[in-house]
Amino acid sequence: MLVRLEEKEFDKIFSKLKEQVYEYNSKISGSEVYLKPYHVVYKNGKKYIYIGKYWYKLEKYNGKIKWIYLGKEKPLANLPDPPKFPEFTIIKDEKSYIVDEKFLNNF
Repeated sequence: MLVRLEEKEFDKIFSKLKEQVYEYNSKISGSEVYLKPYHVVYKNGKKYIYIGKYWYKLEKYNGKIKWIYLGKEKPLANLPDPPKFPEFTIIKDEKSYIVDEKFLNNF
């Protein structure tokens, strides 16, 4: 079931989720791969947010950092397992955030 959250409510939860990914990335910092904290896609006037779903490698080109997509699966078997997030999509429309009820059950 989908529910709406106001920005303040959403920001509190979103910050906690991002913090989990940042902590995980700190643990694996020597591996040269990272779990992207969040990924945003704009489509049909809405903003879709995915948390801790995609793996990337950072490379520098001409002084700029490029995110090189590696996939959804953990790229190196020797890495510890990443934080577990339920499969859900967060949608931002004009007024609020729309999330699956599973999103709220974790908090």
